[in-house]
Amino acid sequence: MSEYDAFAQDFSQSRQSGWPEFELLRPLVQRGKRVLDLGCGNGRLRTFLTNCGTKEGEYFGFDASEELLKIAREQNPRDHFFHGNFGEKLLFGADQFDVIAAIASFHHLLSKNEQILFFAEVFRVMKPGGTLFLTTWKLPRKYFWKNIGKKNWNIPFGKESHPRTYRKTSRRELTRLAKKSGFTVKSCTLFREKNFVLIAEK
Repeated sequence: MSEYDAFAQDFSQSRQSGWPEFELLRPLVQRGKRVLDLGCGNGRLRTFLTNCGTKEGEYFGFDASEELLKIAREQNPRDHFFHGNFGEKLLFGADQFDVIAAIASFHHLLSKNEQILFFAEVFRVMKPGGTLFLTTWKLPRKYFWKNIGKKNWNIPFGKESHPRTYRKTSRRELTRLAKKSGFTVKSCTLFREKNFVLIAEK
């Protein structure tokens, strides 16, 4: 069970629109491209991709929260949604997807082994010439002292302070992991001082 299942409705309400960094993804998506969204949540990226030309049936969402997937399926009945842990071996065959997105989900992989397997599996299921678009949180300094010395940080959500756990990372680590898995890193930047954005090609 995902920690997000306990507050899926509240979390979904806070994720109704796209983030500015989604615009960095726009030129990477073209009509006829199959897109895999790892950590899709309520499927909000799907709405953005509609405006990029992604047709019904070309979008595949994958998430650890069954409750968030229920919302995504209701809103996008003609697309494909799967429940599972994207820190494990993915259920898809090799060379399946043109674009793989991981929007604010990589930081939920709480061990180095999960991170390594994530990149290896993304590389495996991506078509040659495909693109990975990954964003992950630069953890806010206001939580530093509560998590000092820890690699995995506890950061609550909402007024009810629902528990969430994130793994701290850096641009250097992201770049190294991607290259080690065989990707060519096109860019790895800090976007608006909030999120690291990695764009890599197979």
